Amino acid sequence: MVTGAPPKRTEGFAIASLVCGILGFFGVPIVGSILAIVFASTARKHIAQDPDLGGADMARAGMIIGWIGLVLGILVLMLLIVLAFAVSNSNF
Repeated sequence: MVTGAPPKRTEGFAIASLVCGILGFFGVPIVGSILAIVFASTARKHIAQDPDLGGADMARAGMIIGWIGLVLGILVLMLLIVLAFAVSNSNF
């Protein structure tokens, strides 16, 4: 009979990171992205300390999506500020 290792438990912060990253990308841009980055960092630390925890790839994906969402959110915010400034100084 072949017995394999028991499945690893997925770190909760890794799941939270991925969910917040997706929400930050599509819904709540800057806040969700920042939370995704923080949760991913916490998950990666916990996974490194406990070999029984899984979800490193999920945490990495949450981190990447979080950074992309944060950069895009900041760029959109800057664009909106520039457009608001341009409209307020126009002579219509």
